[in-house]
Amino acid sequence: MATVDVLIAVDVEGAMSSQSLQNNVYLMDTNKFFGSYQEGQSELITKLRQGDRIIWSVSPIDPGTNVSISGFTGQAVGVNVTPTQNSDGSWTSLFSEAPPSPGTAIQYSVNLSFEGAQMSFDPFLVLAS
Repeated sequence: MATVDVLIAVDVEGAMSSQSLQNNVYLMDTNKFFGSYQEGQSELITKLRQGDRIIWSVSPIDPGTNVSISGFTGQAVGVNVTPTQNSDGSWTSLFSEAPPSPGTAIQYSVNLSFEGAQMSFDPFLVLAS
């Protein structure tokens, strides 16, 4: 079992200006050669194996702004992942392979809070083959 860290970088000012996270949120993870793809975009596809631990953290691009993860929703939540908040503001879950077959992408939503706004975006998890 591995630990996969997912970093969410947010252009808070851009999101507030456009009222959208589209083109204002950028994800990357620690999988490297393991094969996650679409890094640097809002729809990162993180490859995992059953039992892997996922840790999500968020950071504003501009250090003068604040952003936090307020929760998770979507197809994978409660089935493949059950994220819980840690004392440092990050969120953690173990990955369960049920019910997807290897290679099947499962979408989930990350809900962010900043500057009195709530916005979400929809990356993916995939069971490695």
